[in-house]
Amino acid sequence: MFQFSELVFVYLICSQSHIFLNGIQINYVQVPAAVRNNSNRSAILDCNYSIRPDDTELIVKWFLNEELIYQWIPPQSPQSLGTLKDNIDLDYKASDDPKTVYRAIKINNPTTQIAGEYKCQVSTLADEDFSMKNMIVFEPEAKLIIRKRMDDKYVNFTCLASDVYPSPKLFLYKDIKNNLYNKTSFFRIRLSIVEWDVKKNPNTGKYTVFIVGVDHLAELEPGTLIHCELKIPGTGYVKLKTLLYYPDFYTLGNGCLKHWLNRNLIFYAFTLYLLGNY
Repeated sequence: MFQFSELVFVYLICSQSHIFLNGIQINYVQVPAAVRNNSNRSAILDCNYSIRPDDTELIVKWFLNEELIYQWIPPQSPQSLGTLKDNIDLDYKASDDPKTVYRAIKINNPTTQIAGEYKCQVSTLADEDFSMKNMIVFEPEAKLIIRKRMDDKYVNFTCLASDVYPSPKLFLYKDIKNNLYNKTSFFRIRLSIVEWDVKKNPNTGKYTVFIVGVDHLAELEPGTLIHCELKIPGTGYVKLKTLLYYPDFYTLGNGCLKHWLNRNLIFYAFTLYLLGNY
C-alpha cells in the first residue's frame, strides 16, 4: 500500500511531467462576468499560464470576438490593436516574472461596444494553448415606469424600461396579505402577462421593453403594492419600481360616487358660508 506522502509525491511528479511534456498550459483565465458601461473604472482580464523553462519564442495574444486586440512578444513591449487600440493600459503588469509580466490586459472605461467573447492564446515554438470567457458590458435603464389602466372588470398594469443594454427581463408582481395565526404578512405573486414588446434602437443598440399584466378589479384591494422588477441577465443587476394601487375615481359604484359628491358639496358650501360671514 502506498503511504499518503508517497501518493502526494507521485501526484506532484505527474503534474509537473504534464507541464513539461505538453509545454504550455493555461491554468485559468479571469474575465469579469459583467461591468457597467462608461463607469470610468477599469476591467482587468488575466491569463495565468505555465511554460517550460526551455520554451522559446513566447507569444501572448488576446482576441475579442475573434479580432486580435493585444499582442506581447518578449522582450518587446506589448501592443494594443483593433477595436481596443486606444483602450488598453500597456503599462499594466500582472507579475514580476519576465515570462508572464504582460500576460493580462487592463481595459480603461469599458463600453458596450467591447462586450463579447475574450480569448487568451499563448504559444511558443513547440506548443500553444487558449481559453475563452465572455464579458457583458451593461447599461442600466434610463427610465423604469409603471402605470395602470382600468375598466369596469380589469386593471392593466404596464411596466416600461427604456434605453437599457443588453435586453432585460421584466416581471410584474402584486403583494398579497396573509393573516395567519393573528399575524399579518405579505407575499408576492406574479401577474398574468397579456402583452409585451422589445425594440432595439438601431443607432445606439439599446433596448426599450414593456410588458402588460392584468388582474381582476374585484381581487385588488385599495392600497395593494404592485411591483415591476427589471433584471439584466448575467449581470446581477436588479431594479424595482413600485406602484401603490388605488381605484380610479370613476370606477367607484354609483352609490359610492353619489356619497362622495354629496359629502364634498356640503363641505364646500359650509366653507363658502363661513367665508361670506367672516
